[in-house]
Amino acid sequence: MKDLLKLYKRYLKEHKFKALLGPFFKLVEACFELIVPLVIKDIIDIGIKERNDINYVLKMGGLLFLFALVGLLATLITQYFAANVSMKVGTKLRKELKEHISTLSLKELDEISYSTLQTTLTNDTLTFQNSVAMFIRLVVRAPFIVIGATIMSFTISLKIGCIFVLASFAIGFILYFIMKYSLPYNRRIQKDSDDVTRITKENLTGVRVVRAFNKQKFEQDRYNKKCDDLELVSIRLAKLSSLLNPLVTLVINFAIVAILYFGAREVNLVNGLTNGEVTSLLNYMSQISIAISVVANLVIVFSKASSSSERIQKIFNLKSSLKEGNIENVSQIKDDLIEFKDVSFAYHKGSDFALKDINFKIKKGQFIGIIGGTGSGKTTIINLLTRLYDVDKGEILINDINVKDYKFSYLRNLISVVPQNPVLFSGTIRSNLSFRNKNVTDEEIWHCLDLSLSSEFVKEKENQLDEEVLQNGKNFSGGQRQRLTLARALINKPTILILDDASSALDYQTDSLIRTNLKTLKDMTIIMISQRAASLKNADQIIVLDNSQIAAIGTHDNLYKTCSIYKEIYSLQTKESGLNEK
Repeated sequence: MKDLLKLYKRYLKEHKFKALLGPFFKLVEACFELIVPLVIKDIIDIGIKERNDINYVLKMGGLLFLFALVGLLATLITQYFAANVSMKVGTKLRKELKEHISTLSLKELDEISYSTLQTTLTNDTLTFQNSVAMFIRLVVRAPFIVIGATIMSFTISLKIGCIFVLASFAIGFILYFIMKYSLPYNRRIQKDSDDVTRITKENLTGVRVVRAFNKQKFEQDRYNKKCDDLELVSIRLAKLSSLLNPLVTLVINFAIVAILYFGAREVNLVNGLTNGEVTSLLNYMSQISIAISVVANLVIVFSKASSSSERIQKIFNLKSSLKEGNIENVSQIKDDLIEFKDVSFAYHKGSDFALKDINFKIKKGQFIGIIGGTGSGKTTIINLLTRLYDVDKGEILINDINVKDYKFSYLRNLISVVPQNPVLFSGTIRSNLSFRNKNVTDEEIWHCLDLSLSSEFVKEKENQLDEEVLQNGKNFSGGQRQRLTLARALINKPTILILDDASSALDYQTDSLIRTNLKTLKDMTIIMISQRAASLKNADQIIVLDNSQIAAIGTHDNLYKTCSIYKEIYSLQTKESGLNEK
Protein backbone atom coordinates (compact mmCIF):
# COMPACT_ATOMS: atom_id res chain seq x y z
CA MET A 1 0.00 0.00 0.00
CA LYS A 2 2.93 2.36 0.64
CA ASP A 3 3.88 2.19 -3.05
CA LEU A 4 0.33 3.22 -3.97
CA LEU A 5 0.48 6.20 -1.61
CA LYS A 6 3.91 7.11 -2.97
CA LEU A 7 2.56 7.20 -6.53
CA TYR A 8 -0.47 9.25 -5.42
CA LYS A 9 1.82 11.80 -3.80
CA ARG A 10 3.99 11.94 -6.91
CA TYR A 11 1.29 12.27 -9.55
CA LEU A 12 -1.47 14.16 -7.73
CA LYS A 13 0.89 16.95 -6.66
CA GLU A 14 0.43 18.99 -9.84
CA HIS A 15 -3.34 18.33 -9.83
CA LYS A 16 -3.83 18.98 -6.10
CA PHE A 17 -6.35 21.79 -6.74
CA LYS A 18 -8.70 19.53 -8.69
CA ALA A 19 -7.84 16.54 -6.53
CA LEU A 20 -9.00 18.49 -3.45
CA LEU A 21 -11.98 20.18 -5.10
CA GLY A 22 -13.41 16.84 -6.23
CA PRO A 23 -13.68 15.35 -2.71
CA PHE A 24 -14.84 18.75 -1.40
CA PHE A 25 -17.88 18.77 -3.71
CA LYS A 26 -18.47 15.12 -2.82
CA LEU A 27 -18.50 16.12 0.85
CA VAL A 28 -21.01 18.87 0.04
CA GLU A 29 -23.26 16.25 -1.55
CA ALA A 30 -22.73 13.95 1.46
CA CYS A 31 -23.62 16.73 3.91
CA PHE A 32 -26.93 17.32 2.18
CA GLU A 33 -27.52 13.57 2.15
CA LEU A 34 -27.00 13.45 5.94
CA ILE A 35 -29.56 16.24 6.42
CA VAL A 36 -32.22 14.37 4.42
CA PRO A 37 -33.23 11.96 7.29
CA LEU A 38 -33.69 14.97 9.60
CA VAL A 39 -36.03 16.61 7.09
CA ILE A 40 -37.96 13.36 6.75
CA LYS A 41 -38.18 13.22 10.56
CA ASP A 42 -39.76 16.68 10.61
CA ILE A 43 -42.19 15.73 7.84
CA ILE A 44 -43.39 12.74 9.88
CA ASP A 45 -43.35 14.27 13.37
CA ILE A 46 -44.39 17.84 12.57
CA GLY A 47 -46.05 17.89 9.17
CA ILE A 48 -48.10 14.70 9.58
CA LYS A 49 -48.37 13.81 13.30
CA GLU A 50 -48.58 17.25 14.98
CA ARG A 51 -50.01 19.62 12.38
CA ASN A 52 -51.37 17.36 9.64
CA ASP A 53 -50.31 20.27 7.38
CA ILE A 54 -50.04 19.43 3.67
CA ASN A 55 -48.39 22.77 2.94
CA TYR A 56 -45.61 22.05 5.46
CA VAL A 57 -45.13 18.60 3.89
CA LEU A 58 -44.93 20.14 0.39
CA LYS A 59 -42.53 22.84 1.59
CA MET A 60 -40.22 20.28 3.17
CA GLY A 61 -40.58 18.06 0.06
CA GLY A 62 -39.45 21.03 -2.05
CA LEU A 63 -36.45 21.39 0.27
CA LEU A 64 -35.60 17.73 -0.34
CA PHE A 65 -35.85 18.34 -4.10
CA LEU A 66 -33.48 21.31 -3.75
CA PHE A 67 -31.04 19.13 -1.80
CA ALA A 68 -31.22 16.56 -4.60
CA LEU A 69 -30.41 19.19 -7.26
CA VAL A 70 -27.45 20.55 -5.29
CA GLY A 71 -26.21 16.99 -4.69
CA LEU A 72 -26.54 16.18 -8.41
CA LEU A 73 -24.58 19.31 -9.38
CA ALA A 74 -21.86 18.52 -6.82
CA THR A 75 -21.64 14.93 -8.08
CA LEU A 76 -21.30 16.06 -11.72
CA ILE A 77 -18.49 18.46 -10.78
CA THR A 78 -16.71 15.70 -8.85
CA GLN A 79 -17.11 13.28 -11.76
CA TYR A 80 -15.55 15.83 -14.12
CA PHE A 81 -12.56 16.43 -11.84
CA ALA A 82 -12.10 12.69 -11.28
CA ALA A 83 -12.16 11.89 -15.02
CA ASN A 84 -9.91 14.84 -15.90
CA VAL A 85 -7.28 14.15 -13.24
CA SER A 86 -7.23 10.36 -13.69
CA MET A 87 -6.77 10.62 -17.47
CA LYS A 88 -3.93 13.14 -17.11
CA VAL A 89 -2.27 11.09 -14.37
CA GLY A 90 -2.58 7.90 -16.46
CA THR A 91 -1.09 9.63 -19.51
CA LYS A 92 1.83 11.06 -17.54
CA LEU A 93 2.47 7.75 -15.77
CA ARG A 94 2.65 5.82 -19.06
CA LYS A 95 4.89 8.48 -20.58
CA GLU A 96 7.31 8.58 -17.64
CA LEU A 97 7.32 4.78 -17.34
CA LYS A 98 8.16 4.44 -21.04
CA GLU A 99 10.87 7.12 -20.80
CA HIS A 100 12.36 5.45 -17.72
CA ILE A 101 12.42 2.05 -19.40
CA SER A 102 14.22 3.67 -22.35
CA THR A 103 16.97 4.90 -20.01
CA LEU A 104 17.70 1.43 -18.65
CA SER A 105 20.58 -0.54 -20.02
CA LEU A 106 20.07 -4.02 -21.41
CA LYS A 107 21.53 -5.34 -18.16
CA GLU A 108 18.50 -4.05 -16.22
CA LEU A 109 16.05 -5.07 -18.92
CA ASP A 110 17.44 -8.59 -18.79
CA GLU A 111 16.26 -8.74 -15.16
CA ILE A 112 12.63 -8.03 -16.14
CA SER A 113 10.71 -10.09 -18.65
CA TYR A 114 9.26 -8.19 -21.60
CA SER A 115 5.83 -9.63 -20.81
CA THR A 116 6.06 -7.95 -17.38
CA LEU A 117 6.93 -4.64 -19.03
CA GLN A 118 3.99 -4.99 -21.41
CA THR A 119 1.53 -5.82 -18.63
CA THR A 120 2.85 -2.99 -16.46
CA LEU A 121 2.58 -0.42 -19.26
CA THR A 122 -1.00 -1.47 -20.04
CA ASN A 123 -2.96 -3.25 -17.29
CA ASP A 124 -1.12 -1.90 -14.24
CA THR A 125 -1.17 1.72 -15.37
CA LEU A 126 -4.88 1.43 -16.22
CA THR A 127 -5.61 -0.07 -12.79
CA PHE A 128 -3.74 2.78 -11.10
CA GLN A 129 -5.54 5.33 -13.27
CA ASN A 130 -8.94 3.90 -12.28
CA SER A 131 -7.95 3.99 -8.62
CA VAL A 132 -7.19 7.72 -8.93
CA ALA A 133 -10.71 8.33 -10.23
CA MET A 134 -12.20 6.24 -7.42
CA PHE A 135 -10.00 8.04 -4.89
CA ILE A 136 -11.34 11.46 -5.91
CA ARG A 137 -14.94 10.33 -6.29
CA LEU A 138 -15.56 8.00 -3.38
CA VAL A 139 -12.69 7.46 -0.96
CA VAL A 140 -13.62 10.50 1.15
CA ARG A 141 -17.39 10.29 0.76
CA ALA A 142 -17.91 6.72 2.00
CA PRO A 143 -16.05 7.10 5.34
CA PHE A 144 -17.65 10.53 5.80
CA ILE A 145 -21.14 9.04 5.37
CA VAL A 146 -20.37 6.22 7.81
CA ILE A 147 -18.85 8.54 10.43
CA GLY A 148 -21.41 11.30 9.82
CA ALA A 149 -24.39 8.93 10.04
CA THR A 150 -22.97 7.48 13.28
CA ILE A 151 -22.55 10.96 14.81
CA MET A 152 -26.05 11.99 13.71
CA SER A 153 -27.44 8.85 15.34
CA PHE A 154 -25.89 9.92 18.65
CA THR A 155 -27.67 13.29 18.39
CA ILE A 156 -30.94 11.40 18.21
CA SER A 157 -30.31 8.56 20.70
CA LEU A 158 -27.18 7.75 22.69
CA LYS A 159 -28.18 4.12 23.16
CA ILE A 160 -28.94 3.44 19.50
CA GLY A 161 -25.80 5.37 18.50
CA CYS A 162 -23.83 2.59 20.19
CA ILE A 163 -25.41 0.14 17.73
CA PHE A 164 -23.97 2.23 14.87
CA VAL A 165 -20.51 2.15 16.47
CA LEU A 166 -20.59 -1.63 16.96
CA ALA A 167 -21.79 -2.14 13.38
CA SER A 168 -19.02 0.15 12.06
CA PHE A 169 -16.31 -1.75 13.97
CA ALA A 170 -17.64 -5.11 12.73
CA ILE A 171 -17.73 -3.88 9.13
CA GLY A 172 -14.22 -2.41 9.48
CA PHE A 173 -12.88 -5.76 10.68
CA ILE A 174 -14.51 -7.54 7.72
CA LEU A 175 -12.98 -5.04 5.27
CA TYR A 176 -9.53 -5.43 6.84
CA PHE A 177 -9.76 -9.23 6.67
CA ILE A 178 -10.85 -9.24 3.01
CA MET A 179 -8.21 -6.72 1.93
CA LYS A 180 -5.39 -8.45 3.81
CA TYR A 181 -6.02 -11.85 2.24
CA SER A 182 -6.89 -10.59 -1.24
CA LEU A 183 -3.55 -8.81 -1.80
CA PRO A 184 -1.49 -12.04 -2.28
CA TYR A 185 -4.09 -13.30 -4.75
CA ASN A 186 -3.89 -10.05 -6.73
CA ARG A 187 -0.10 -10.37 -6.91
CA ARG A 188 -0.42 -13.96 -8.11
CA ILE A 189 -2.97 -12.92 -10.75
CA GLN A 190 -0.57 -10.25 -12.04
CA LYS A 191 2.25 -12.81 -12.31
CA ASP A 192 0.04 -15.35 -14.09
CA SER A 193 -1.18 -12.62 -16.44
CA ASP A 194 2.47 -11.90 -17.30
CA ASP A 195 2.99 -15.58 -18.08
CA VAL A 196 -0.12 -15.72 -20.29
CA THR A 197 1.10 -12.62 -22.17
CA ARG A 198 4.59 -14.10 -22.54
CA ILE A 199 3.36 -17.44 -23.89
CA THR A 200 0.95 -15.70 -26.28
CA LYS A 201 3.74 -13.47 -27.58
CA GLU A 202 6.10 -16.43 -28.00
CA ASN A 203 3.48 -18.32 -29.99
CA LEU A 204 2.63 -15.37 -32.21
CA THR A 205 6.25 -14.51 -33.00
CA GLY A 206 7.28 -18.15 -33.35
CA VAL A 207 4.19 -19.41 -35.17
CA ARG A 208 6.27 -20.72 -38.09
CA VAL A 209 8.55 -22.69 -35.79
CA VAL A 210 5.57 -24.14 -33.91
CA ARG A 211 3.95 -25.31 -37.13
CA ALA A 212 7.19 -26.52 -38.67
CA PHE A 213 7.78 -28.83 -35.70
CA ASN A 214 4.09 -29.76 -35.41
CA LYS A 215 3.97 -28.50 -31.83
CA GLN A 216 0.54 -26.85 -31.94
CA LYS A 217 -0.92 -29.29 -29.41
CA PHE A 218 2.04 -28.87 -27.04
CA GLU A 219 1.80 -25.07 -27.14
CA GLN A 220 -1.98 -25.17 -26.72
CA ASP A 221 -1.58 -27.35 -23.62
CA ARG A 222 1.09 -25.03 -22.24
CA TYR A 223 -1.14 -22.01 -22.79
CA ASN A 224 -4.22 -23.74 -21.38
CA LYS A 225 -2.33 -24.84 -18.26
CA LYS A 226 -1.27 -21.29 -17.49
CA CYS A 227 -4.82 -20.05 -18.18
CA ASP A 228 -6.14 -22.72 -15.83
CA ASP A 229 -3.73 -21.53 -13.13
CA LEU A 230 -4.92 -17.96 -13.67
CA GLU A 231 -8.54 -19.11 -13.55
CA LEU A 232 -7.98 -21.02 -10.30
CA VAL A 233 -6.40 -18.01 -8.55
CA SER A 234 -9.10 -15.69 -9.93
CA ILE A 235 -11.84 -17.99 -8.61
CA ARG A 236 -10.21 -18.09 -5.17
CA LEU A 237 -10.03 -14.31 -5.14
CA ALA A 238 -13.64 -14.07 -6.34
CA LYS A 239 -14.77 -16.42 -3.56
CA LEU A 240 -12.93 -14.34 -0.98
CA SER A 241 -14.33 -11.08 -2.38
CA SER A 242 -17.82 -12.58 -2.56
CA LEU A 243 -17.83 -12.88 1.24
CA LEU A 244 -17.72 -9.11 1.57
CA ASN A 245 -21.28 -8.13 0.57
CA PRO A 246 -23.08 -10.98 2.42
CA LEU A 247 -21.12 -10.38 5.65
CA VAL A 248 -21.65 -6.62 5.48
CA THR A 249 -25.34 -7.10 4.68
CA LEU A 250 -25.63 -9.49 7.62
CA VAL A 251 -24.14 -6.92 10.00
CA ILE A 252 -26.34 -4.15 8.60
CA ASN A 253 -29.47 -6.28 8.92
CA PHE A 254 -28.64 -7.18 12.52
CA ALA A 255 -28.13 -3.46 13.19
CA ILE A 256 -31.49 -2.62 11.60
CA VAL A 257 -33.25 -5.29 13.69
CA ALA A 258 -31.57 -3.86 16.80
CA ILE A 259 -32.66 -0.32 15.86
CA LEU A 260 -36.25 -1.47 15.33
CA TYR A 261 -36.27 -3.41 18.59
CA PHE A 262 -34.79 -0.72 20.82
CA GLY A 263 -36.48 2.06 18.84
CA ALA A 264 -39.91 0.45 19.34
CA ARG A 265 -39.28 0.24 23.07
CA GLU A 266 -38.17 3.89 23.16
CA VAL A 267 -41.29 5.02 21.26
CA ASN A 268 -43.49 3.59 23.99
CA LEU A 269 -41.68 5.56 26.70
CA VAL A 270 -42.46 9.07 27.85
CA ASN A 271 -39.94 11.52 26.33
CA GLY A 272 -38.67 8.59 24.25
CA LEU A 273 -38.08 8.45 20.52
CA THR A 274 -40.66 9.62 18.03
CA ASN A 275 -41.74 7.73 14.91
CA GLY A 276 -39.85 10.24 12.79
CA GLU A 277 -36.65 9.74 14.78
CA VAL A 278 -36.81 5.97 14.41
CA THR A 279 -37.37 6.42 10.67
CA SER A 280 -34.40 8.78 10.44
CA LEU A 281 -32.21 6.25 12.30
CA LEU A 282 -33.23 3.57 9.78
CA ASN A 283 -32.39 5.99 6.97
CA TYR A 284 -28.96 6.60 8.45
CA MET A 285 -28.34 2.87 8.66
CA SER A 286 -29.46 2.52 5.02
CA GLN A 287 -26.99 5.26 4.06
CA ILE A 288 -24.24 3.36 5.88
CA SER A 289 -25.28 0.20 4.03
CA ILE A 290 -25.00 1.94 0.64
CA ALA A 291 -21.68 3.55 1.63
CA ILE A 292 -20.30 0.20 2.73
CA SER A 293 -21.25 -1.39 -0.60
CA VAL A 294 -19.21 1.37 -2.23
CA VAL A 295 -16.36 0.66 0.18
CA ALA A 296 -16.56 -3.01 -0.81
CA ASN A 297 -15.86 -2.04 -4.42
CA LEU A 298 -13.12 0.32 -3.26
CA VAL A 299 -11.44 -2.53 -1.37
CA ILE A 300 -11.27 -4.58 -4.58
CA VAL A 301 -10.08 -1.61 -6.67
CA PHE A 302 -7.39 -0.53 -4.20
CA SER A 303 -6.23 -4.10 -3.60
CA LYS A 304 -5.56 -4.42 -7.32
CA ALA A 305 -4.08 -0.92 -7.46
CA SER A 306 -1.77 -1.74 -4.55
CA SER A 307 -0.28 -4.79 -6.29
CA SER A 308 -0.06 -2.85 -9.58
CA SER A 309 1.70 0.03 -7.82
CA GLU A 310 4.31 -2.37 -6.42
CA ARG A 311 5.14 -3.52 -9.94
CA ILE A 312 5.20 0.06 -11.29
CA GLN A 313 7.41 1.24 -8.44
CA LYS A 314 9.71 -1.75 -8.91
CA ILE A 315 10.46 -0.56 -12.44
CA PHE A 316 10.92 3.05 -11.32
CA ASN A 317 13.34 1.84 -8.63
CA LEU A 318 15.57 0.27 -11.27
CA LYS A 319 18.44 2.58 -12.07
CA SER A 320 20.63 2.24 -15.12
CA SER A 321 24.08 0.88 -14.43
CA LEU A 322 25.34 3.05 -17.32
CA LYS A 323 26.52 6.53 -16.32
CA GLU A 324 26.56 9.12 -19.08
CA GLY A 325 29.74 11.04 -19.80
CA ASN A 326 29.94 14.70 -20.79
CA ILE A 327 32.01 14.70 -23.98
CA GLU A 328 29.79 15.62 -26.92
CA ASN A 329 32.33 16.63 -29.53
CA VAL A 330 35.85 15.83 -30.66
CA SER A 331 37.96 18.18 -32.72
CA GLN A 332 39.51 15.58 -35.02
CA ILE A 333 39.11 11.88 -35.77
CA LYS A 334 42.46 10.17 -35.16
CA ASP A 335 44.00 7.36 -37.19
CA ASP A 336 43.77 4.92 -34.26
CA LEU A 337 39.98 5.09 -34.04
CA ILE A 338 38.97 2.11 -31.88
CA GLU A 339 40.92 0.17 -29.27
CA PHE A 340 39.92 -2.67 -26.95
CA LYS A 341 42.27 -2.96 -23.96
CA ASP A 342 42.12 -6.16 -21.88
CA VAL A 343 38.32 -6.25 -22.15
CA SER A 344 36.42 -8.94 -20.27
CA PHE A 345 32.65 -9.15 -19.85
CA ALA A 346 29.99 -11.51 -18.46
CA TYR A 347 26.26 -10.97 -18.91
CA HIS A 348 25.47 -12.03 -15.34
CA LYS A 349 27.51 -12.12 -12.16
CA GLY A 350 29.00 -15.52 -11.56
CA SER A 351 28.39 -16.69 -15.13
CA ASP A 352 31.10 -17.53 -17.66
CA PHE A 353 32.77 -14.70 -19.55
CA ALA A 354 31.17 -13.84 -22.90
CA LEU A 355 34.45 -12.08 -23.74
CA LYS A 356 37.82 -12.54 -22.05
CA ASP A 357 41.04 -10.54 -22.40
CA ILE A 358 40.13 -8.94 -25.72
CA ASN A 359 42.81 -6.68 -27.27
CA PHE A 360 42.76 -5.12 -30.75
CA LYS A 361 42.98 -1.79 -32.61
CA ILE A 362 41.01 -0.51 -35.59
CA LYS A 363 42.28 2.37 -37.72
CA LYS A 364 40.11 5.00 -39.35
CA GLY A 365 38.68 3.93 -42.71
CA GLN A 366 39.48 0.24 -42.30
CA PHE A 367 37.17 -2.60 -43.26
CA ILE A 368 37.29 -5.06 -40.34
CA GLY A 369 35.76 -8.52 -40.34
CA ILE A 370 34.79 -10.52 -37.24
CA ILE A 371 34.13 -14.25 -37.52
CA GLY A 372 33.73 -17.13 -35.11
CA GLY A 373 31.46 -19.89 -33.99
CA THR A 374 28.06 -19.41 -32.40
CA GLY A 375 28.41 -17.96 -28.90
CA SER A 376 32.01 -16.91 -29.41
CA GLY A 377 31.22 -13.26 -28.50
CA LYS A 378 30.89 -11.51 -31.86
CA THR A 379 27.71 -9.57 -31.11
CA THR A 380 28.91 -8.91 -27.54
CA ILE A 381 31.79 -6.85 -28.96
CA ILE A 382 29.23 -4.63 -30.71
CA ASN A 383 27.07 -4.34 -27.59
CA LEU A 384 30.08 -3.12 -25.61
CA LEU A 385 31.27 -0.74 -28.33
CA THR A 386 27.86 0.94 -28.52
CA ARG A 387 27.57 0.92 -24.68
CA LEU A 388 24.47 -1.19 -24.47
CA TYR A 389 26.49 -2.87 -21.71
CA ASP A 390 29.58 -1.74 -19.80
CA VAL A 391 32.73 -3.83 -19.61
CA ASP A 392 33.51 -5.67 -16.38
CA LYS A 393 37.24 -5.29 -16.88
CA GLY A 394 39.48 -3.25 -19.17
CA GLU A 395 38.40 -0.31 -21.31
CA ILE A 396 37.19 0.55 -24.81
CA LEU A 397 38.57 3.68 -26.49
CA ILE A 398 37.20 5.61 -29.43
CA ASN A 399 39.53 8.35 -30.62
CA ASP A 400 41.68 7.74 -27.51
CA ILE A 401 38.71 8.52 -25.24
CA ASN A 402 36.97 5.93 -23.09
CA VAL A 403 33.45 5.29 -24.40
CA LYS A 404 32.19 5.89 -20.83
CA ASP A 405 33.22 9.55 -21.12
CA TYR A 406 30.99 10.28 -24.14
CA LYS A 407 27.44 11.51 -23.99
CA PHE A 408 25.15 8.76 -25.22
CA SER A 409 23.75 10.88 -28.05
CA TYR A 410 27.18 11.77 -29.43
CA LEU A 411 28.56 8.23 -29.13
CA ARG A 412 25.60 6.75 -30.95
CA ASN A 413 25.76 9.45 -33.61
CA LEU A 414 29.30 8.30 -34.33
CA ILE A 415 28.09 4.73 -34.79
CA SER A 416 25.35 3.20 -36.93
CA VAL A 417 24.40 -0.44 -36.43
CA VAL A 418 22.58 -2.78 -38.79
CA PRO A 419 21.36 -5.45 -36.36
CA GLN A 420 21.35 -9.19 -36.83
CA ASN A 421 17.55 -9.22 -36.98
CA PRO A 422 16.38 -6.28 -39.14
CA VAL A 423 13.77 -4.11 -37.44
CA LEU A 424 11.36 -1.89 -39.38
CA PHE A 425 8.68 0.18 -37.70
CA SER A 426 5.10 0.57 -38.84
CA GLY A 427 4.78 3.69 -40.99
CA THR A 428 6.30 4.33 -44.40
CA ILE A 429 9.66 3.67 -46.06
CA ARG A 430 10.40 7.38 -45.69
CA SER A 431 9.60 7.47 -41.96
CA ASN A 432 11.80 4.41 -41.38
CA LEU A 433 14.78 5.79 -43.25
CA SER A 434 14.50 9.23 -41.63
CA PHE A 435 14.25 7.62 -38.19
CA ARG A 436 17.44 9.28 -36.92
CA ASN A 437 17.45 12.42 -39.08
CA LYS A 438 14.04 13.97 -39.72
CA ASN A 439 15.54 16.65 -41.97
CA VAL A 440 17.04 14.24 -44.51
CA THR A 441 16.20 15.06 -48.13
CA ASP A 442 14.70 12.67 -50.68
CA GLU A 443 17.92 12.91 -52.67
CA GLU A 444 19.95 11.65 -49.69
CA ILE A 445 17.43 8.85 -49.08
CA TRP A 446 17.64 7.66 -52.69
CA HIS A 447 21.45 7.78 -52.55
CA CYS A 448 21.46 5.49 -49.50
CA LEU A 449 18.91 3.22 -51.19
CA ASP A 450 21.24 2.98 -54.18
CA LEU A 451 24.19 2.04 -51.94
CA SER A 452 22.16 -0.71 -50.28
CA LEU A 453 20.71 -1.93 -53.61
CA SER A 454 17.20 -1.10 -52.38
CA SER A 455 16.18 1.57 -54.88
CA GLU A 456 15.06 -0.94 -57.52
CA PHE A 457 12.37 -2.66 -55.44
CA VAL A 458 11.34 0.64 -53.78
CA LYS A 459 10.72 2.21 -57.21
CA GLU A 460 8.51 -0.75 -58.09
CA LYS A 461 6.19 0.12 -55.19
CA GLU A 462 3.13 2.16 -56.05
CA ASN A 463 3.89 4.92 -53.53
CA GLN A 464 7.68 4.49 -53.57
CA LEU A 465 9.08 6.28 -50.47
CA ASP A 466 5.57 6.69 -49.10
CA GLU A 467 4.80 2.97 -49.38
CA GLU A 468 3.28 1.62 -46.19
CA VAL A 469 5.46 -0.51 -43.92
CA LEU A 470 3.55 -2.93 -41.71
CA GLN A 471 4.63 -3.84 -38.18
CA ASN A 472 8.13 -5.40 -38.26
CA GLY A 473 8.13 -4.89 -42.04
CA LYS A 474 6.01 -7.97 -42.65
CA ASN A 475 5.15 -6.82 -46.17
CA PHE A 476 8.83 -7.04 -47.20
CA SER A 477 11.06 -10.06 -47.61
CA GLY A 478 13.97 -10.79 -45.27
CA GLY A 479 16.52 -9.56 -47.80
CA GLN A 480 14.55 -6.36 -48.48
CA ARG A 481 14.31 -5.63 -44.76
CA GLN A 482 18.08 -6.07 -44.37
CA ARG A 483 18.80 -3.71 -47.24
CA LEU A 484 16.36 -1.08 -45.93
CA THR A 485 17.92 -1.19 -42.46
CA LEU A 486 21.34 -0.76 -44.08
CA ALA A 487 20.05 2.31 -45.97
CA ARG A 488 18.70 3.69 -42.68
CA ALA A 489 22.10 3.22 -41.03
CA LEU A 490 23.82 5.11 -43.85
CA ILE A 491 21.50 8.13 -43.72
CA ASN A 492 23.42 9.83 -40.90
CA LYS A 493 26.83 9.31 -42.56
CA PRO A 494 28.31 7.62 -39.48
CA THR A 495 32.00 7.52 -38.63
CA ILE A 496 31.67 3.82 -37.75
CA LEU A 497 29.29 1.45 -39.55
CA ILE A 498 28.64 -1.91 -37.90
CA LEU A 499 27.06 -4.76 -39.86
CA ASP A 500 26.04 -7.50 -37.44
CA ASP A 501 25.48 -10.45 -39.77
CA ALA A 502 23.42 -7.99 -41.82
CA SER A 503 23.68 -9.93 -45.08
CA SER A 504 22.50 -13.35 -43.88
CA ALA A 505 19.32 -13.15 -46.02
CA LEU A 506 21.17 -11.91 -49.13
CA ASP A 507 22.62 -13.99 -51.93
CA TYR A 508 26.38 -13.91 -52.52
CA GLN A 509 26.14 -11.61 -55.54
CA THR A 510 24.00 -8.98 -53.78
CA ASP A 511 26.23 -9.21 -50.71
CA SER A 512 29.32 -8.66 -52.86
CA LEU A 513 27.80 -5.69 -54.73
CA ILE A 514 26.80 -3.99 -51.46
CA ARG A 515 30.31 -4.44 -50.03
CA THR A 516 31.72 -2.91 -53.22
CA ASN A 517 29.39 0.09 -52.80
CA LEU A 518 30.37 0.53 -49.16
CA LYS A 519 34.05 0.68 -50.07
CA THR A 520 33.35 3.89 -52.00
CA LEU A 521 32.49 5.64 -48.73
CA LYS A 522 35.71 7.41 -47.79
CA ASP A 523 36.85 7.63 -44.14
CA MET A 524 33.99 5.41 -42.94
CA THR A 525 35.20 2.59 -40.71
CA ILE A 526 33.25 -0.60 -41.35
CA ILE A 527 33.04 -3.51 -38.92
CA MET A 528 31.33 -6.55 -40.42
CA ILE A 529 30.31 -9.58 -38.42
CA SER A 530 29.53 -12.48 -40.69
CA GLN A 531 29.20 -16.24 -40.70
CA ARG A 532 30.38 -16.18 -44.31
CA ALA A 533 34.15 -16.25 -44.53
CA ALA A 534 33.93 -15.31 -48.23
CA SER A 535 32.23 -12.00 -47.30
CA LEU A 536 35.25 -11.06 -45.19
CA LYS A 537 37.89 -12.26 -47.62
CA ASN A 538 38.86 -8.76 -48.74
CA ALA A 539 38.75 -7.16 -45.29
CA ASP A 540 41.79 -5.19 -44.12
CA GLN A 541 41.87 -7.25 -40.93
CA ILE A 542 39.85 -10.25 -39.77
CA ILE A 543 39.37 -10.98 -36.07
CA VAL A 544 38.77 -14.67 -35.37
CA LEU A 545 36.97 -15.42 -32.09
CA ASP A 546 36.88 -18.77 -30.39
CA ASN A 547 35.58 -19.64 -26.93
CA SER A 548 35.11 -15.93 -26.01
CA GLN A 549 38.73 -15.09 -26.82
CA ILE A 550 40.64 -13.85 -29.85
CA ALA A 551 42.15 -16.82 -31.65
CA ALA A 552 43.93 -14.76 -34.32
CA ILE A 553 43.96 -11.42 -36.15
CA GLY A 554 45.20 -10.90 -39.70
CA THR A 555 44.36 -10.78 -43.39
CA HIS A 556 42.61 -13.60 -45.18
CA ASP A 557 45.81 -14.95 -46.74
CA ASN A 558 47.71 -14.81 -43.48
CA LEU A 559 44.93 -16.45 -41.45
CA TYR A 560 44.39 -19.17 -44.02
CA LYS A 561 48.01 -20.18 -43.55
CA THR A 562 48.41 -19.71 -39.80
CA CYS A 563 44.98 -20.10 -38.14
CA SER A 564 43.50 -23.60 -38.19
CA ILE A 565 40.07 -22.37 -36.98
CA TYR A 566 39.75 -19.84 -39.80
CA LYS A 567 41.06 -22.29 -42.38
CA GLU A 568 38.54 -24.90 -41.29
CA ILE A 569 35.63 -22.42 -41.49
CA TYR A 570 36.68 -21.07 -44.89
CA SER A 571 37.49 -24.46 -46.41
CA LEU A 572 34.22 -25.99 -45.25
CA GLN A 573 32.13 -23.08 -46.57
CA THR A 574 33.91 -22.82 -49.93
CA LYS A 575 33.64 -26.59 -50.41
CA GLU A 576 29.90 -26.52 -49.71
CA SER A 577 29.28 -23.50 -51.93
CA GLY A 578 31.46 -24.75 -54.76
CA LEU A 579 33.82 -21.73 -54.63
CA ASN A 580 37.55 -21.91 -55.04
CA GLU A 581 39.41 -22.10 -51.78
CA LYS A 582 41.95 -19.45 -52.71
